[in-house]
Amino acid sequence: MSKPSQTVVDVIADSLVRHGIDFILGQSVPSALVLACEDRGIRQITYREENAGGAIADGFARVSNRVPVLICQNGPAAALAVAPFAEAMKAGIPIVALMQEISREHIGKNAFQEYDHKALFQPVTKWSRLLESVDGIEDHLDQAFIAAASGKPGPAVLMIPSDLHKAQADKSAHRTARLSSWPIDRPRPSDAAIRAAADLIANASAAVVIAGGGVHGSDAGAALLHFAETAGIPVTTTNMGKGALAETHPLAAGPIASLTGPGSLGRHTRSLVTNADVVLLIGTRTNEDGTDGWRMIPRNAQVLHIDISPEEIGRNYQSVRLLGDARETLNALTAALSGRALNSSRNRAELEHFIAGAWEAFERDRAPWLTDASPIRPERTLAAIQRRLGPDTVVVSDASYASNWIVGQLRTSHPRTRIISPRGLAGLGWGLPLALGAKLARPAGEVIAVVGDGGFGHAWAEMETAVRSDIPVTVVVLNNGVLGYQKDAKKVKFGRYTSSGHLRQVDHALIARAVGAQGRRVMESRDLDAALAEAAKASTLSLLDVITDPGAHPPVSLYEGALDRLEGDRIVQDPVP
Repeated sequence: MSKPSQTVVDVIADSLVRHGIDFILGQSVPSALVLACEDRGIRQITYREENAGGAIADGFARVSNRVPVLICQNGPAAALAVAPFAEAMKAGIPIVALMQEISREHIGKNAFQEYDHKALFQPVTKWSRLLESVDGIEDHLDQAFIAAASGKPGPAVLMIPSDLHKAQADKSAHRTARLSSWPIDRPRPSDAAIRAAADLIANASAAVVIAGGGVHGSDAGAALLHFAETAGIPVTTTNMGKGALAETHPLAAGPIASLTGPGSLGRHTRSLVTNADVVLLIGTRTNEDGTDGWRMIPRNAQVLHIDISPEEIGRNYQSVRLLGDARETLNALTAALSGRALNSSRNRAELEHFIAGAWEAFERDRAPWLTDASPIRPERTLAAIQRRLGPDTVVVSDASYASNWIVGQLRTSHPRTRIISPRGLAGLGWGLPLALGAKLARPAGEVIAVVGDGGFGHAWAEMETAVRSDIPVTVVVLNNGVLGYQKDAKKVKFGRYTSSGHLRQVDHALIARAVGAQGRRVMESRDLDAALAEAAKASTLSLLDVITDPGAHPPVSLYEGALDRLEGDRIVQDPVP
């Protein structure tokens, strides 16, 4: 009997099965590919807004350490993938995208939705290729996975002309690898580089770690814990590195970044960095937010930088280069330090006492905002969410103030708890789709999205996606009727703000109920705990529309001495009308 013929899409779908892909994100185009995938049991999850697919993929990758697959059509669908690809590119998150391209014979003729997609994707992807023939299909697809999940991860796009979809093709006999987990490779620095770095760390009188999102990407939390305990070094984090070390550990000093204003933990822990003689950076871009405008790390400190991306090492601080995977490099450093004498001036007990005191001072500072007073303070809402944190909990935020609230107010106690915010480009509207991706990664875990009313307006439609696709998450809307960050920052910088500062009051709970989700408006702080508990039991998306204080703002350093003042031991927040 002759061997059954295969088409290009059959070969691609079989390759996705080989890579362990069990769902694709798309809107049914390329249709031949979707049909081939569904024939093989690969589920299609159809989002509503074309730019949401990339954000769902992003959230899935961050929580699962698996590579998601997105499909899209040429033209506007491809163009709307650019923003989430840019976020993933900056944040180091892998995505493989399969895009329908126009037929090869129509290229250059102004065919329907024709565009120079290679130029479109060039700035926001690590790799993009046009499949030009039926030869080497699996080679191209595997290259896309390798590009996405190796080195500093990022998006990779394979464009498939529509005339090739049903063309006859042969399956490769030599492609058997499964490449859907990341990172694929785990290189580490040379032994000589490890020994030299270990010498600097051991001899330091005041060393500190700043852990970034690369620790999570490398699944290096356990390695960081072992290293910190061996070296007796305090660990601070960037926003994306939040929770890299469980924050109840005696050496965990929590996030610093730009959250150093009155009422922040960073106000009490900042000196760990500013007084350091050795700073070990791990998986961080040393970006503006992560360094409080590049003001935290002292000029005379010796900086060591572990990163998988050679371009990031030394970008903003001349550094001892430790090019490699965070987990493997930390393991090697720990081995080099084991049994070594540390600088005698370092006192572990005093250090742990200082860190514990900082957390206690933070709790005292924010206590006035945790009452059941009206209107509801965001800090009070986050305190209710804090009580729900467990090993499998994921809290996801939108950009802007929502990111600052979850990073600055929550305290993790388990290494598996994840706190996620879009910090690559910090685009509004990505909180809900990120949460949907996180839930796909942890279907048994509780996933809570914290969003502002301004950002949530970009993503309402994805509530219907959650209901239809059976992705039950809890959405907490901090509804204050303003674009908070925009309004407050303008007030500080210019003494006034533009007409965009105020929004119309929207009943988000009503919108949720309209698409078949649960929706509840919360007006009183005392109702928060019960509302969150009820939402967690729901079999579908559950939204809490929490009416919050429009004058509340996180303790970012920009506001110190302006919107935030200290009068004795009391923090005064000047309201913004």
